[in-house]
Amino acid sequence: MKIAHVTHHFWPCIGGVESSIETLCIELMKKGHFCRVICLNRCGNSKDILSSREKHKRIEILRVPFLDLGIYKIAPKVIEYTKDVDVIHIHGIGFFSDFFLLTKIFHRKPVVISTHGGIFHTGKSLIKRIYFYLWCRAILRLAHKVVAVSENDLKIFREILPNSKVEYITVPFNLTGFKPGKKEKNTFIFVGRLSKNKNLPLLIEIFAKSSEKNNAMLYIAGGEFDEKIKVLKELVKRHGAEGRIKILGRCSDKKLKEILSRCDFFISASSHEGFGISTIEAMKAGCIPVLSKIPTFETFVDKGKNGYIIDFHDIELAVHRLSEIMSLEEDEKEVKRSNSIAYANLFDQSRVADKFDVLYSEVSKK
Repeated sequence: MKIAHVTHHFWPCIGGVESSIETLCIELMKKGHFCRVICLNRCGNSKDILSSREKHKRIEILRVPFLDLGIYKIAPKVIEYTKDVDVIHIHGIGFFSDFFLLTKIFHRKPVVISTHGGIFHTGKSLIKRIYFYLWCRAILRLAHKVVAVSENDLKIFREILPNSKVEYITVPFNLTGFKPGKKEKNTFIFVGRLSKNKNLPLLIEIFAKSSEKNNAMLYIAGGEFDEKIKVLKELVKRHGAEGRIKILGRCSDKKLKEILSRCDFFISASSHEGFGISTIEAMKAGCIPVLSKIPTFETFVDKGKNGYIIDFHDIELAVHRLSEIMSLEEDEKEVKRSNSIAYANLFDQSRVADKFDVLYSEVSKK
């Protein structure tokens, strides 16, 4: 079967959605499917034009020019690259989902849409509410299947669609090489793109205050998006935490796995997450999650058995709670660490690919 995966960005652009699509394509190709990724010809916040045609790990990549209207990227040329495919799989809600559903009468292909957090990553403005609760309620009914990638997405999309239209299949994780090593006491790590929704200035302030009387270290790993490394380093200096907080920037895959293997905790003060792939990778490496109080993260932490949820916006309480976590006994950590690894094992890439294999077969018969 030939499957076209349509998304804003793909390799060499780096991010959770990009990583999950790559993993899914690799697993599907092992099953004999052909995978093509159709995406925009620039990475987010970059002016560099990427090649229009390329291959990466045997995945065919076709890139198209687009009109950038902020969160809405208009790129009608994508339809030219779906003429010879059996299924169109769209990753995310926006122009691509609207366009391929409105043009079904022309391309006549089954359309599957993965939610990846929907459109509410950066708040619920009136325009977004109108778009989602009125427009998406109507247009998404034309999809063969809407795939919620998290329990939170499942709840949100079942508010506007019949239960039979929405199916829960998590994103796949390639967890190869993520494993615990010798843990260094009270070492914390954040991994992700350096963007506003990650609340890194808030995380730096809270960690700086929490670690004043504790021998703790925080590593911040990730490439610049709309937060700049220089600005974050200045914040660290301002809080007098240069010896306790290190901004690593973008790390190689090998280096990142090595750091995760020896870190005690994974921490994130993010206000919005589509899923949080880096959290699962860290849990697989034996990092105990310390996460913000958002629906996506609350599904990861099983009533405190494998980690902690903190309201980072209550700074005084967050500082106190984080200080308590830094005082945990090692035997209590080991229990939570084991539970974290067990939870991460639920997101096996071959298991997820099997579910999509079945789904593609079902929609292609309708």
